[in-house]
Amino acid sequence: MSDLSIYPALGYAFSVSAVNSDGLSSALNSVATAKNVDAEFQSIRGIKARRETVSYRALGMNNYSFQLPKTTQYEDLVLERGVVKSSSDFINWCNSFINMDASESDSSSNNALSTKIILVFLWDRNKMDPLMTWTFYNAYPKAIEYSGISAKDSAFAVETITIAYSHFSTLHSPV
Repeated sequence: MSDLSIYPALGYAFSVSAVNSDGLSSALNSVATAKNVDAEFQSIRGIKARRETVSYRALGMNNYSFQLPKTTQYEDLVLERGVVKSSSDFINWCNSFINMDASESDSSSNNALSTKIILVFLWDRNKMDPLMTWTFYNAYPKAIEYSGISAKDSAFAVETITIAYSHFSTLHSPV
């Protein structure tokens, strides 16, 4: 019998959670915490790291050009979802950070203007076991955008949040 873990997932779900840096180890070790997220999104993009290089030609070697590594560049994380009636700790943090308003911080966060660690969980189709976890460090919201509103269209209002981060790590089959 073949090992099913080497095949692509046949259907998946994902969830997003934001934690303070001191809560990272407990959040990663607790699947219950990962399942109890406060921000459900319909799409995520920007999980991309790219290493910049510089071309170097050694003296006396006219036929060769070496590509030497420089810094790693990370794209912004873009989260999209339909606008919902209820508020969440994640959205409150984003709004407080964008508006530089520490008075909106709730009692569960130390500082509304601090960076957070964003966890993106990729679940199996039954949403029972995480297949992958991406951890984005030193994350903060750069922009919040709402789709255009028109009385002529019968469409969903979409909320788009752009998150900057310093780097990310990937954990396969974390449980």
